Amino acid sequence: MTTAQILYLIAFSVYLVFFILFARFFVWKAYSGRKYWNRRCVLRIEDLRDTAERLGKPLPFISILVPARNESLVIENTITHLTKLNYPKDSYEIIIITDEKEAIQAQTDRALIARISQGILSGTGSKEDVPQGLEQAVRLVVLSCLADYALKEYFSKGFQRTYSVGLPELSNIPAPERLQIVRDICAAILSAVGTAPKAKLQGIIRKTCPWLSRLDQERVYPACLAVAVPVLAAFAEIYDGDSRRLLAKAISHTVRASHELTQDIVRKMTDFIASRVSKAVRKGALSGELGAKVRFYVKEMFPTTQEVVERVRAQNLTASEPANIKHVSVPVDFDGFLGGKRVGYEVPSTKGRALNWGIGFVDKRTEVCGFYDAESRPDKDVLLYVAYRRLIDPVESRVLQGPVFQVRNFYQMTPFCRIASLYQAIAHDWYLPWLFRTLPFVGGTNVFVERKLLCDVGGWDCTVLTEDLEFGARAYLLQEAWPEYLPYPSSEQTPVTFRAFFRQRLRWGTGHLQVVEKVARDRSSEPAKRKRLWLNLIIKGQVEWIAYQLATFVPPTAMVLHYNNLLDPEVVPPAGQIMLQCFSLIYLAFTIYAYKRYSSFLDHSLRPESLVSRLGVYLGLLLLPLAAFVFPVPYTSALVLKTLGKEPKSWVKTPRSEESKAAS
Repeated sequence: MTTAQILYLIAFSVYLVFFILFARFFVWKAYSGRKYWNRRCVLRIEDLRDTAERLGKPLPFISILVPARNESLVIENTITHLTKLNYPKDSYEIIIITDEKEAIQAQTDRALIARISQGILSGTGSKEDVPQGLEQAVRLVVLSCLADYALKEYFSKGFQRTYSVGLPELSNIPAPERLQIVRDICAAILSAVGTAPKAKLQGIIRKTCPWLSRLDQERVYPACLAVAVPVLAAFAEIYDGDSRRLLAKAISHTVRASHELTQDIVRKMTDFIASRVSKAVRKGALSGELGAKVRFYVKEMFPTTQEVVERVRAQNLTASEPANIKHVSVPVDFDGFLGGKRVGYEVPSTKGRALNWGIGFVDKRTEVCGFYDAESRPDKDVLLYVAYRRLIDPVESRVLQGPVFQVRNFYQMTPFCRIASLYQAIAHDWYLPWLFRTLPFVGGTNVFVERKLLCDVGGWDCTVLTEDLEFGARAYLLQEAWPEYLPYPSSEQTPVTFRAFFRQRLRWGTGHLQVVEKVARDRSSEPAKRKRLWLNLIIKGQVEWIAYQLATFVPPTAMVLHYNNLLDPEVVPPAGQIMLQCFSLIYLAFTIYAYKRYSSFLDHSLRPESLVSRLGVYLGLLLLPLAAFVFPVPYTSALVLKTLGKEPKSWVKTPRSEESKAAS
């Protein structure tokens, strides 16, 4: 047997092993279905009350804690969703935990944004005054003020006597949404250098006004563009002279939007409205109106999480059955420990620190504490199941961990993150129940913990980057508490860019290594139990990370060898070669299956409208081979950085994607 044949047999064997490992998905699916998903029973509040009465127990009171720092984009939808869970309103509460640091920082940032924006609008400042990091905020404030003036001119009698384009369509949209659409369309055109895709601009209307029919969206689109172009003209004059080159493209784009608009009309509208807007800006600056307008939009567009929470709480009080919503804010000097103290100096913010502060405010009746992230959408029957397990088997259900499908912002992600989100959902759906056989894995969301257990083990560790995994290990070592799978999913988000995805997974990997070290140092538990847990953490962490990363080098290595004629496929029968080629098709088909399987958890208000764009979603899934190579990179990077002593030391919040009202 030649060297080329031996090399091909090795490559063939490795590919075969890969496929066998992939086939484990279906073993896990059968296991999770048989043990959990297929055993889900129909639960009703009336039946739960009967069960509690029969057992002589009260209906369990549940506290849901949501840490939310810089989460103004998503927290409103989350609170609205949580208030609609199927459980008696008097038997659960929602505690939103914000951070005092956010409100303090917002005061400084808002004052700076308002001062610079007003200076640019009044002609006393320029874009050179904008500090790095605030460019987008200042641009949006300037566009908001210009859109405000432009819409007033657009609806003025003098203008409508000459041009009546789009008046009926726009007048049916509430004023706040009307302004938001025009501003966001302007921002999209600017960011796309004047040629933003029609589908993207129409998506802005769909996201802002989800109640509009498809026909109404088509009708209002040209009218919105007709206002946006003059705003861009005024913006070019006031903010950035270089933006003038965008106008020709933007006008041409507007003309193509509808046969009712001609280039001549749009240009006349642009000249008329832009000149009137410029005059209105100068007049507003002289009268003092401009400053008030700028401050209003700064606060309106950049609310703090605290302000959003308080607004939602106020709205909730007017409901027929108001939910019990609490809002607490972590002081800047809280030391971070359960039952801790204020130390008089600023303490770094972490999720564990926020949760420990929030636990101090749970209702005295609370038996179970549930934890969700700021963008979570749990199954509406989850509390019924948690209460049922608490009534039937309070010992085995001390920790209930459910799956998290991080796919909701699928259409906002880059192709790599889309693939990663689908396979993460599959892992939580099928693999997580299997993982519980060997590891007390606890995630930081969609998890319910007995309140007494939380207090007995000292709450969450605010010094570890993965406080959830650390809690699962500590609860097992100190109290023999092992997580039970909760067959009720929660949909959440995945970071939209690879950079954000990498940072999140790097934190997870580094936190895992911290937990391994902490378990190794532990001397408060039984040595044999501690050693077994330590070994399982290493196998599911370092060993698997390295193995998967090395495995990703096999396909490119085989390609290089084949290109240099160092592989002889004749050693394998033709049927075997055909089977090898089919593996890739199976992987891709499985990825498309996952996309279809979790489609109901996606925010479809952001789904591409055109056939070409939808086809692009499927074509993006073809990047699976490249994505598979990158999946383990953040974790192996954590190993390398840890070895070099350069691993992340501070907890970094995962960025969120803005969501429409329909996503709640």
